[in-house]
Amino acid sequence: MMALVMLCSATGSPGVTTSALALALGWPRGVLLVDCDRDPAQAVQAGWLRAAPVASRGLVDLAQAHRELQPIAPLLWGRTVPLLDPGPEGADAAEQAPVRRFLPGFTHPGSAVVFEPVWVELAEALAALSGSGVDVIVDAGRIGRGGLPRPLLAAADAVLVVVRSTLRSLAAVRLHLDDLRSSLEEAASGAQPGFLVVGPGMPYGDAEITGQLGLPVVADLGWRPEQAAVLSDGVTAPRRFEQRGLLRGARAAASALASSLGPGGAPRPGGAAGGERADGAPAAVVRGDGRVPAPIGGAR
Repeated sequence: MMALVMLCSATGSPGVTTSALALALGWPRGVLLVDCDRDPAQAVQAGWLRAAPVASRGLVDLAQAHRELQPIAPLLWGRTVPLLDPGPEGADAAEQAPVRRFLPGFTHPGSAVVFEPVWVELAEALAALSGSGVDVIVDAGRIGRGGLPRPLLAAADAVLVVVRSTLRSLAAVRLHLDDLRSSLEEAASGAQPGFLVVGPGMPYGDAEITGQLGLPVVADLGWRPEQAAVLSDGVTAPRRFEQRGLLRGARAAASALASSLGPGGAPRPGGAAGGERADGAPAAVVRGDGRVPAPIGGAR
């Protein structure tokens, strides 16, 4: 049974797209990364894929098929592009590795508005991938004033709010949590929201974040800006990039998340790898100067 994991953010730029891409590259099973950000930036195309042509691919083409009364499900896989090149070993090696595909998102700032009637069918088409053994990671971008697309929430097995461990990021996310919980209830989703923390312990640790905001930290990704630039900006990857901290941590987080998801299941609380950071280090709970940070968003 496939799993659908949705990543989103409250405000700012905590790294939703980079985190979603890192998880997709480290996912232990076949995976489809879907760009559903309603404020399009085409970050995966311009960064990781280095402006590779994706004509007639993505949500825009599926919206056109919907307008022409064509069913989306049979067309969806053909509108995706590979996240990885076959490499020097060629097709034989590619066949042995888990499939990793990408469904590009919107190409115009107004595209999301006209896509509103298509969300239901898109969610159904993604759910139909369960028979092929492919999991789905959705980059939903910002929650926004109108909330996340309800059909995607209804189909999600996990909803991860990507945050940094700074006071500014955590104070902002607090403003959206009640609406997110209400949206999940109204969508009759079986998923419970949790946090994916980028840069834990800078300065707040996982236990502090959970204690102050009331949601579990499901996964951590270490703060690796130079390595993240390979994914977000197309910077040339250093040697042994796949074994370095960011992707090594992403594989650990992806494996823990994937193993915690069953049919209709929600991720277990307690953080990635049983309370440790995904890079193997214990989650920090004090600042570098040894002082405990002030309560997030002020005292209750």
